[in-house]
Amino acid sequence: MKQKFYMLTIVVIIAIIVGGAKIHVNITSPGFSKLKVAMPMFSGPSDVSLRLWKLAKKDIEISGVFELIDPGTYLHQGPVSDIPTGTLKDWDLIGADFVMVGKADKKGNGLTLKVTVVETSTADKVLDKTYICESDNQPKMVHSLMDDFLEGSIGLKGIFSTKLACIADNGSSKQLYTCFPDGSGGCLFNGLGKLVLDPAWSPDASKIAFVSYKRGNPDIYVVDIKTKSTRLVSSFPGLNTTPCFSPDGRHIAFTLSKDGTPDIYIKSLDTNKISRLTNNWATDTSPCFSPDGREMVFCSNRGGSPQIYLKEMSTANVTRLTFKGSYNTEPVFSPRGDWIAFSHLAADGHFHIAMIRPDGTDMVVLKGTAKGDESPSFSPDGRLLVFASSDGNLYITDITGNTLVRITDGKYIYSEPSWQD
Repeated sequence: MKQKFYMLTIVVIIAIIVGGAKIHVNITSPGFSKLKVAMPMFSGPSDVSLRLWKLAKKDIEISGVFELIDPGTYLHQGPVSDIPTGTLKDWDLIGADFVMVGKADKKGNGLTLKVTVVETSTADKVLDKTYICESDNQPKMVHSLMDDFLEGSIGLKGIFSTKLACIADNGSSKQLYTCFPDGSGGCLFNGLGKLVLDPAWSPDASKIAFVSYKRGNPDIYVVDIKTKSTRLVSSFPGLNTTPCFSPDGRHIAFTLSKDGTPDIYIKSLDTNKISRLTNNWATDTSPCFSPDGREMVFCSNRGGSPQIYLKEMSTANVTRLTFKGSYNTEPVFSPRGDWIAFSHLAADGHFHIAMIRPDGTDMVVLKGTAKGDESPSFSPDGRLLVFASSDGNLYITDITGNTLVRITDGKYIYSEPSWQD
């Protein structure tokens, strides 16, 4: 467990057309059955079509709402590029709610992928579009089409084209790393120092705040994603750690030890003014704002052990939220504002991802990998969580625990994931 502590049911209702009638489904209810997708192998050059198919398959796995039907059970084996109306009964027979087919083609240094998705119960096309990309941009293209599928089929805004930031450890250094939620499109940010920690996205996803020891002290910087330029935000002697952006992106909260014990401060990025938010004999760290900015959750040992607390930003009121477990840390607000996820040391001696309501009720512990899980971060729609496991990989689960997908390849030791808003 990294030392951040320095010295259940979300209601998402979707409308689905079944047999011509609109029904409402709570996709995050523990009893929700994932929608079945049949996706035979795409047609086209095998080296291209196979990779595109695998990328789409991974997005289906991490979606939290779809489940791929075993291709071995298909009556129509791939490659398949179209869906004649007369074949829909065959897809319905194997339980498919949707059928996705694709045709890939190479054109010079570019690729095209024509995708059609049909809902079996209505024969309606929910997606019929041709996607184009450079040959090295295949992941981005597939994530774009899967975003369209998610929105076109059940009305949810896509999350597959968003990005994760995390720390990648190659054994000799820890670097900032970004990738798509399925683990593809990985990119290392070199030159930020050999020891980088605590990545946090800005609300507009244009910047990442982080901690670097490149000057021999834990200092806070912000890096611009496009230009790779950096800005030094805080470099007081002692701790400058656990940065997080305010919802408007104009402030950064973080932990400083410059006045004695570690407390939480906030800095205006416009005026550089710094204000103190907590003032306690204990260690206060890991701040995270509620989506409306009216509250801030953080970790403190002011009660004798690291626990999760909630502060009202307009007053001095601070409320302790967690009472189960001797070590609770790294709290993060859901973008919907209805849950707070955190790292929880359970009775089995392992850290697990837990969630609690902002009023301190309904605490639940997710099964996860059951090997030691930490550093949760919500997807932009609040349905999914990415976290780091003790095996050195990142995983995605839904908030009911019905989905668990490893997304990294073991090339590095990955930790401290942060999901772009």
